[in-house]
Amino acid sequence: MTEHEKIQAVVRIKDQAPLALDPVKSALIVVDMQRYFVRPEYPFARTIEKVMPGATAGYFERVNSTVLGNARHLLATFRSLHLPVIYLAAGCCMEQGRDLPAWMRDFDETGLHLVGERVHPPVNHPSWQIDDAAAPQPGEMVLNKTSSGALASTKLDQTLHNLGVTSLVVCGLTTAVCVTQTARETADRGFRVVVAGDACTEMSVELHEAALLAFAWVFGRVRPTEDIVNFFGFSAAASAV
Repeated sequence: MTEHEKIQAVVRIKDQAPLALDPVKSALIVVDMQRYFVRPEYPFARTIEKVMPGATAGYFERVNSTVLGNARHLLATFRSLHLPVIYLAAGCCMEQGRDLPAWMRDFDETGLHLVGERVHPPVNHPSWQIDDAAAPQPGEMVLNKTSSGALASTKLDQTLHNLGVTSLVVCGLTTAVCVTQTARETADRGFRVVVAGDACTEMSVELHEAALLAFAWVFGRVRPTEDIVNFFGFSAAASAV
């Protein structure tokens, strides 16, 4: 057994324990399910395709065949239980993205050079909006961030504490960047965090799996959507007895 296989085995042993989420103090965090991450016609995908043609095809196939449907399943579950749903979005507030960190500005410059447009849209631009396939309902908060993880540039932490939330389910785009970065940050702030492993994806399956394994190794748990939905459904049924 290789070192990597041993670590995978440890994670599998860890996963045998029941989920430690509090079903009545949980919230769903939907990360960057925006049009420019969901659809291939925007500068995000076009820039990557200029560098390496075909690099985004599998990503968009997984987004549309798996991720959006599972995200909607989670949304329906949390809404039916009247649990908080909070959306995150990535975009700039200042002209030419001057409020973005250096790595995001660098990507913007690459987009300008290759396709003539910045990758990261300004807040409220049509491409910045949450995609219609997983859109927020009235009263659901959308927090804009100018960083990969939400806690570096939003009031998410304070909002969750004000709501009395102690447990989080996280889904969205993309796994190795904004999803697990937000999951790690909130785990470090004391929240119990589960990432819905089939309600997020990455540019490659290998990168997606590596990000999930790294998160599960230290910070929290990774579960398929159906397991999470069943957990909350069972908890709701038990509390009604």
